[in-house]
Amino acid sequence: MTTDDLDDFLAARPLKSPREVYDEIEAARRAAELALPPEATIIPMPEYPYLWPHPLSGIVRFPCALVCGWAHDEDAFAEDREPIVVPVGASAQDLNRILNERPRQRAAVLCGRIETAIRSHFTEVHPGQEPPERRAW
Repeated sequence: MTTDDLDDFLAARPLKSPREVYDEIEAARRAAELALPPEATIIPMPEYPYLWPHPLSGIVRFPCALVCGWAHDEDAFAEDREPIVVPVGASAQDLNRILNERPRQRAAVLCGRIETAIRSHFTEVHPGQEPPERRAW
């Protein structure tokens, strides 16, 4: 297929109105929401106790769901100190893969660390009770 063939093909297609394009995008978004059931998690909704410019503004707090006063704190700013390593001859696909794998791996490590802290807390402070689950965001 040449550039002229592509131009002819695109010229023959009727243009969609912005509303039609928006409706298609919304329909695809709704279908995606319905396609995957929300995952259950024991991680509670985070709180942000310190607002910027407070020195502790990167702290994200995950409180106990039973409101016992305990909370697990994570420093969001300390999370990404490792440099991203990209090979010199990396293609666009390699770059895309590298930049997408890293946040997934970091999220898995972070969720594991938070879940471990919550399970340890429930074992020590609320023995015999399982942490309540909620739908993941």
